[in-house]
Amino acid sequence: MDDASSQAKNLNIKQPHHSDGSELVPAEVQANERHGEREEGDATQASAIPGSTLDDEGLINNFAVEPKVYPSEYPSPRQQRQYIYWGIAAVLLVSFLVAISTFVS
Repeated sequence: MDDASSQAKNLNIKQPHHSDGSELVPAEVQANERHGEREEGDATQASAIPGSTLDDEGLINNFAVEPKVYPSEYPSPRQQRQYIYWGIAAVLLVSFLVAISTFVS
C-alpha cells in the first residue's frame, strides 16, 4: 500500500512554473508597436474590410454597412388591388381560425 500511495503522490507533483510575461501581450501593445512603423498622419487608414476603420492605435473598429437610402415609389393600381386581396384573405383566415377555436372550446 505504501508503494501505491507514494507512486500516486509522485504523479500529482506539478513543476513550478514562472511566467516571464511574454505569453500575455495585450492587443494595445502590439498595435503600438505597429503604430511606430506606420507613417504619421495616417490615423484613419482605409481598411480592406468594408465597414471597418483603423483608429490612431491601429485597432480595427467594425461598423454596420448601411445600404443606400432611396425613397419608395407609390404602389401602382394593380399592386393596390393585390394588397386589398391579400388583406381580405388575411381577415378571412383569422376569422375562420377564431370561429374554429370558439366552436372547439
